[in-house]
Amino acid sequence: MWQAISFALAAVILLLAWKILQLKRAAREIADTFSERVRDESGTAIGVSSRDRDLCRLADGLNRELAGLAKLRRQCERSETELNRAVANLSHDLRTPLTAISGYLTLLRETGDPAEQEQYIRVLTERTETMKQLAEELLQYSGLVAPEAAGEAVPTAVDTVLSESIAGAYPLLSGRGITPEVKLPQERVIRTVNRAELSRMFGNLLTNAVRYSDGDLSITLTEDGTVTFANMASGLDAVMAEQLFERFFTVETGGRGTGLGLSIVRMLAERMGGSAEARYTDGRLSVEICLPDRG
Repeated sequence: MWQAISFALAAVILLLAWKILQLKRAAREIADTFSERVRDESGTAIGVSSRDRDLCRLADGLNRELAGLAKLRRQCERSETELNRAVANLSHDLRTPLTAISGYLTLLRETGDPAEQEQYIRVLTERTETMKQLAEELLQYSGLVAPEAAGEAVPTAVDTVLSESIAGAYPLLSGRGITPEVKLPQERVIRTVNRAELSRMFGNLLTNAVRYSDGDLSITLTEDGTVTFANMASGLDAVMAEQLFERFFTVETGGRGTGLGLSIVRMLAERMGGSAEARYTDGRLSVEICLPDRG
């Protein structure tokens, strides 16, 4: 009897030892494969030879982490490519007005003709405004992405801020020969937002309209808080319209810029609990901002 019990115990011990060896081998396989997957960036899932439930669960968890790591790596690569392209674009955008300013300053010093002086000063002013706009958009964007950037939200009359923004943009609009058609509701549209950010958003929308408009602009605010800027834009197409809110996206035929103006608009709209969308139909660009009443 004791001999049978000893034999059974020995069999159990051998079975456990074999099981432990199998688990150790499977654990080493997982560890080695995980290291390889992290290095080779292949995205291939980790396999495990053991059927042990806990080891299979561990492998599944590591595979999820690897998938997340691969996604993060792709995002970083896209961001790096985007940043490099943006730096190149910004360098060109800054160099162009700087070169013009330098050239016209030389011409201004050399001429004594009042008419030519006036012309050169006008060009210098335009180029300076271009650089000012580039710097302003970069400052806006860098401020918005900061964690502490959100301003205080207070009940604000959206129609009033919109009217003030249109009035402030009058020189910009008239310079392009644009007389906007404005439709506002009879009742006040009140939203709890940061007034300065709302004004900034409308200012960027007006600048965008001037940049892409063929000479017309309609601005509509409805009682439900939907603001629509619409104009004919022959320099765009449906594909470009879908990309207008992307960071650093620029349209060469639409004028120079950082490509941050509408990206800032969307960030501000979403911060206010709303949304920003663009549509292009029959040569007409419509940018729609929805500011729902969250009160």
